Amino acid sequence: MALYEVHARKWENGWELRVAGMGVTWSPTLGDADSRAREFITSQVVQEERAVHIDLHPHVNEDLDQLAVETRRALHTADEAMRGATAKAREVVHGLTEAGLSPTDIARYLGVPPQRLEQLVQG
Repeated sequence: MALYEVHARKWENGWELRVAGMGVTWSPTLGDADSRAREFITSQVVQEERAVHIDLHPHVNEDLDQLAVETRRALHTADEAMRGATAKAREVVHGLTEAGLSPTDIARYLGVPPQRLEQLVQG
């Protein structure tokens, strides 16, 4: 599978897609950028090289691009923390259930609404 780096830059009519070493195409939305870039690339490569992976790098402006990087990093950290909390919740719920506590008592013991406890345990 071939990896193609695509830089997407916002402009008034959508997104300019610059494919490294190949040229430029466009997409009306960022959501369509992968498929548009893939179509552009496969129209220019030989049949054997048609397995294409897109590495998309969207750009709006320097400030927003940096804020987006920081946001993705914070969301990733939050996701990891949530996975850890869910694992701990499952472990403590199991132990509290074995200790004879009801789901209502477990929720109160942990300081979460019963619906949230159910979400954590099912996770």
